[in-house]
Amino acid sequence: MKHEIAIKWIYAAKEDQDGTRILVDPVSPHSRELHDLNIDSWCQHAAPSSGLKRQLVKGELDWKSFTQAYREEIHLQPQKLTQLLDAASQGKLTLLTVEREPEHTWLALLKDLLETRLKSNMFNLSPE
Repeated sequence: MKHEIAIKWIYAAKEDQDGTRILVDPVSPHSRELHDLNIDSWCQHAAPSSGLKRQLVKGELDWKSFTQAYREEIHLQPQKLTQLLDAASQGKLTLLTVEREPEHTWLALLKDLLETRLKSNMFNLSPE
């Protein structure tokens, strides 16, 4: 089974081909109720830790180091991906973010992590 995962800005119009729409930011969009945003659920724990994101924004980590650190966070806490893996295994999944250019964020890395696990049937989520 081919798994389709897309990335979108939370305010982009909902489309039929979106499938399950999950917000994966740790904070909700400002001045909007979640039920008004056409999302199916909110999976804030799949995002990188606030400390890790802060280090990236402040320039304390380059992208390569951030990528390695986020992968390590997921490796140590694989259950963070359970909700997203379950949704993706059921059909099309769209990851949503409040960032205006979602393809230039950590969401591309999350999408890659999910696709890798789905392709290799890595549903055993316990750390090695």
